[in-house]
Amino acid sequence: MLHIGSGKTGTSSIQYFLHRNRDRLADLGLLYPQTPGGTRHARLGLFIQPDDVLQDIPSWGRQRFDTPAEFRKAFRRRLFREIGESGLSRVLFSDEALYGSPQEALRRLSRFTGRIADSVRIVVYLRRQDDHLVSRYQQVVKVGETRRLAERMQQLDFSKTYNYYGRVRTWQRLLKPTEFVVRRFEPGHFVDGSIYQDFFDAVGIDARADQLEQVKSRNESLDAEALEFLRIFNMYRVETQGVTQLADANRPVVIRLVNASTGPTLTLPNPFLDEFMGQWEESNRGVAREFLGDESGQLFRLPRKTRNTTTEQHLDPARLDHFLELAEIPEHMHAPMRTLAEREAKVR
Repeated sequence: MLHIGSGKTGTSSIQYFLHRNRDRLADLGLLYPQTPGGTRHARLGLFIQPDDVLQDIPSWGRQRFDTPAEFRKAFRRRLFREIGESGLSRVLFSDEALYGSPQEALRRLSRFTGRIADSVRIVVYLRRQDDHLVSRYQQVVKVGETRRLAERMQQLDFSKTYNYYGRVRTWQRLLKPTEFVVRRFEPGHFVDGSIYQDFFDAVGIDARADQLEQVKSRNESLDAEALEFLRIFNMYRVETQGVTQLADANRPVVIRLVNASTGPTLTLPNPFLDEFMGQWEESNRGVAREFLGDESGQLFRLPRKTRNTTTEQHLDPARLDHFLELAEIPEHMHAPMRTLAEREAKVR
């Protein structure tokens, strides 16, 4: 079973739930292997990537192998040993990075699954593109993005991510799975109102998720003001220190900001999002009809999130001291960050 994402559809929470309940899942006849990663199976995503793509992935540098070939050989050996020693006939992998993999990577994944599996079930969750867009922005700011949401939206090509029909059909064509399970990421319609029970239903785990060890949700949201402070912090790190990989450096700051975030979250004006959604109408109809059997062609049944949101991406410089203290930013960084905050406050 391959849980391929997509990102921002509860994947981190699902993976942490599977990690915490690995032994209970084994009792149910299912292996959630540790070789690809203790929680998220990021090494599987690395395993299938072309060599030239690997060099641009930050986590590749932490694998400590001299060559991709050496890494792949060691990965296969350790994974096959783990599967064999488990004595289990069902194996579940989960990595949201799989979703957007290039075709060369999917062909390698197809060869890999063909070697170890008699049948393959693919599970993917799809989220309204407009809601995903603003949620994804939170994630990229957490790891170093310095552009405003509107600027990022105008500069990037989102077709690879949001043409759901094209992406799902590519997976179907190259992997030829025995089963392809497409789920709407709509919390109001999850089985028993639970993402974990819905996921169990999607992958075919015959168990009550609420009878397993529970976990807290992951990747909590920052409110708009805290998010803008973090973006300015990223700008300081990039412009003053020349730092480009900020995920590890930002983690303590993000945790402090999340714990104090109670205000509205950032979004874009409805006319912008209406136009954005219009690009994907035909693609969404194709997914609904072909993969969900919904002849109405309505892929998403719930409206976009509007409750407790704001379109104002702004931090009043008078509020900077509050965030500097909250995030425990060292004193020597205060003055240059104030200069940045005052500069950015003028851009409205």
